Amino acid sequence: MLNANQLTQIRDQLETSQNPLFFYDNDVDGLCSFLILRRSLDRGRGVTIKSFPDLGEQYIQKVEELNPDLIIVLDKAEVSEKFVGHAKINNIPILWIDHHESKTRKEIIQQTSYFTTFPSAEPTSYIAQKIFNRQQDIWLSIIGCIGDVYLPDFAEKFSKQNPDLLPLNINAFTALQTTTIGKIARKLNFGLMDTTTNILGLIKYLFNCNSPYDLLEENASTKQFHKRSNQLEEFFQKQIEKAETHFNKNSKVLFFTYSGNTSMSSEISNNLAFRHPDSLIIVAFLRPEKANISVRGKNALEITRAATKDILGATGGGHCEATGAMVPISDFEKFKENIKNLTTTQY
Repeated sequence: MLNANQLTQIRDQLETSQNPLFFYDNDVDGLCSFLILRRSLDRGRGVTIKSFPDLGEQYIQKVEELNPDLIIVLDKAEVSEKFVGHAKINNIPILWIDHHESKTRKEIIQQTSYFTTFPSAEPTSYIAQKIFNRQQDIWLSIIGCIGDVYLPDFAEKFSKQNPDLLPLNINAFTALQTTTIGKIARKLNFGLMDTTTNILGLIKYLFNCNSPYDLLEENASTKQFHKRSNQLEEFFQKQIEKAETHFNKNSKVLFFTYSGNTSMSSEISNNLAFRHPDSLIIVAFLRPEKANISVRGKNALEITRAATKDILGATGGGHCEATGAMVPISDFEKFKENIKNLTTTQY
């Protein structure tokens, strides 16, 4: 957890900036982090980071286009050297707030104002809420935290006021899969899987929302959001059904692959991990060039790193029991074999 002095340093940088540019990870924690800070400042532009594993050099174009006086990176473990170098050459400071272990070289990190809660790893939406501590934004932080499977210290107060959204005495993983707040978190993740125009419309609406109920209400402003999230919810439920019928029930390693137009491996793997808490869950979305993989379970980070170590071009990282990886499709069978060898003795 960041201390009071660190939170003050972040707040001072944000308040001093007149034209901040936010780059945030493409999930509900990243989105809610951006919303909380943008609503607090009432200024700034936002750009969703869709590159993996780092904030890549392709985003330099946005910096040149929007000419910010401060770049804020939210919920991203890695930032490319070229991106940082471009900002340095143009005298644009970078404020980087995260909660993952970073593999970015120390010399690159030192060129930014870097704040992380790792290894305690409180989500970025938790940090964002603590920076300005506005009561009207707590609901956004709750959604972001539950979406990242974390129960913040203000959850009890929120639950007492909104038991229909988040019941008392519930753990974060159960909350994500069974409560209305968890449902909203998933809907927002699905809402980010839309066209740029529709995503911008959703974000503009969220700038002025007062509570989760505004998102749950279907009206002219939320019509597209509900349409898209409902479509993806149907696809999501079908993948869960397929996974359950394809699993080898005698194995503690549950491997599921799927394809199509939409990757939602994180959401699928979280749900399957909730259903099978004693298993190692591996969900892979197969594309022509690569496989996007989510791993959930005991020692997931250790297993992910070991399984991708000898595969050229593979990447992988995350939290101890929840990780993501990307493997060239030509080496996907090798990845599967590595998983098998690594888990033979453990499971």
